[in-house]
Amino acid sequence: MNERGAGGPLGAGLSRSLGLRHVFVLSTGAMLSSGLFLLPGLAAADAGPSAVLAYALAGVVAVPAMLSVAELSTAMPRAGGAYYFLVRAYGPAVGTVSGMATWLSLVLKDAFALVGMSAYLNLVLDVPAKPLAIVLIAGFTVVNIVGTRASALVQMLLVGFVLAVMGWFLAAGLPQVGSGDGNLDTFFAEGAGGLVSVIGLVFVSYGGLTKVASAAEEINDPSRNIPLGMGLALLVSTALYTLGVLVAVAVVPPARLHDDLAPIYTAAEDVLPTAGAVLVAAAALAAFSSATNAGILAASRYPLAMSRDRLLGERLGRLNRFNIPAWGVVVTGAGMAAVVLALDVAAIAKVASAFVLLTLALVNSAVLVLRASGIASYAPGFTAPLFPYLQLAGIIVDLYLIVQLGPVALLLTGASVVVAVLWYVFYGRTRSMHGGAIYHVFERWGRLVDRGLDRELSGAVQSHGVRAGDEYPGLIARAAVVSIPEGTDINEAAVRASEVLSTQTRVDVATVTDRFLESGSLWIQPSEQHPTATPVAFFDTDDDYLVIVRAAGGIRIPAAWGGRDEQVKALFFLAGCSAEPGRVLRLAGELAAYLHSDRAEAVAEAAFEAEVKEALLPDLSIGQYPLMPELSTSALIGRRVGALTIDAGFFLEAVSREGRVLRAEADLVLEADDQITVLGPPNSLPVLDDVVGVLAD
Repeated sequence: MNERGAGGPLGAGLSRSLGLRHVFVLSTGAMLSSGLFLLPGLAAADAGPSAVLAYALAGVVAVPAMLSVAELSTAMPRAGGAYYFLVRAYGPAVGTVSGMATWLSLVLKDAFALVGMSAYLNLVLDVPAKPLAIVLIAGFTVVNIVGTRASALVQMLLVGFVLAVMGWFLAAGLPQVGSGDGNLDTFFAEGAGGLVSVIGLVFVSYGGLTKVASAAEEINDPSRNIPLGMGLALLVSTALYTLGVLVAVAVVPPARLHDDLAPIYTAAEDVLPTAGAVLVAAAALAAFSSATNAGILAASRYPLAMSRDRLLGERLGRLNRFNIPAWGVVVTGAGMAAVVLALDVAAIAKVASAFVLLTLALVNSAVLVLRASGIASYAPGFTAPLFPYLQLAGIIVDLYLIVQLGPVALLLTGASVVVAVLWYVFYGRTRSMHGGAIYHVFERWGRLVDRGLDRELSGAVQSHGVRAGDEYPGLIARAAVVSIPEGTDINEAAVRASEVLSTQTRVDVATVTDRFLESGSLWIQPSEQHPTATPVAFFDTDDDYLVIVRAAGGIRIPAAWGGRDEQVKALFFLAGCSAEPGRVLRLAGELAAYLHSDRAEAVAEAAFEAEVKEALLPDLSIGQYPLMPELSTSALIGRRVGALTIDAGFFLEAVSREGRVLRAEADLVLEADDQITVLGPPNSLPVLDDVVGVLAD
């Protein structure tokens, strides 16, 4: 069997314009700002030289959450990040709390970055810090309203500059670690308690972990790019934090370092020439800029996601002409401005860290709930290792560090939770239609189980796009096509499809029909002239099978089948392998993508089976040839597929035999009365008498 994938068009929504490099720079830029250029002085004041170790340990503490975020993002690549994950795991009440908490953590973290930016600007400019911060917020808000791709391009330039300058700083500073005016002798001068509390304080530096998740709907190939990009970003950021703080602590006297809001610049003055110190200041400004830019990009997607779930007003869910949630961007910018005007540096850092830790603890718990729910459509492209021990450890450590941040952080975090709960009770409870996967864990609460959640998660996985080994063309080539008369209802159509699939899957007809009815995984494609539906169910088979049911007179989809009385012209029953739900749903998504276009009309109006299939294949033609003793194709009878010499550009995809459609595996021997299905370039398929020359000569 020839393995190929096809990249089809995506449905409506945020466009997928971000690749691996964008994931890396968005994560890195979100992390490399105040945590490196502003916070080391405050951390050293509380923990002494052990602040260096605090940064390294904070990076380790972030690993479970990073892996959990990567898993959830590849299972549900939708705008809204941690909020989207948690509302689907726990339902809208916890989702409201997490959405507001995560949004606040991003707003606070980026307000913290703007405080640092003001401190570095004051090295060269005598300007009021807070008005300058408001002007900067306005500028980045405009950049994000223009578009994600423009924002990501700015991010790449800024992060590249920061990494280059910090590489020079470390190369010059690390050799001087043992000979500077700093103090590394009494490493635990403030005791272990000081070290633990500072781990929580500096954890705000790693808040960028959730930012990429919030833009997952805009990332191409999320199964690969999200975990790889996040992992690289966390590794690079932890190394730069630890080594950068080590240089600062080693070369800057403690009395000066502890009150310094520009500690890396101060250290650069000792280890670099004047031009180098100036570049460090410029790199700090670039880092603060990239963090603010990434923060607005990410945080604005939370109001968008909550609006989609009717937990916030409809206006926040609208996209502008640049396909950007402009109102979410504006609200985020306003929130950052309010924080800058109201809070001091230390308060911002502690409260931001508390919100980040709370969110990541909930994210770790969401992985536990979603895996335990048994929802078939929870099919992440990346799965976190060491389940469930890694997630449990992350939850325990995160909650412990929140307590260590002190009463102010605890009070403000608790207050935000109360406000979010009240908002849900008095506004969101009567509007939101979502349940959560937690009810699937405890199915004795049967009335609370959200059957639509399986369907929604399936829809999220669809947007991945197929991979190279998903074999979308082969699925279409092996599909059976059934036409039904006018007046046929959905139940009869399902039975007709189930009869075919029963032969393929070797499962009885009634069970096949019931499985489709139970799954709830049915999508109506938004075509006014030729709407179609794509039901999906899973079976214990080693392959995926598709039956296309065409209904010239239309079939109405009732609520029992997951519809709203839509009338469709065709149904695509996809029976997938239960061991590979992610692959099945990606294939369903690819099929749905083609049905968004005028191909749905071609499917409905095609006269022959081959025409139906060609309408669903990208840039390919399909030919079907009978193998009969009285025809020229008799030369293929008795031949093994793997022994055939097939011309370049052509593919023997399927063999129909006695009511079954078989894969054209290498060891399959062709028999009389078989019908073979061949794919090839457009307008190049051979006629019957010439097919032997293409496949066997």
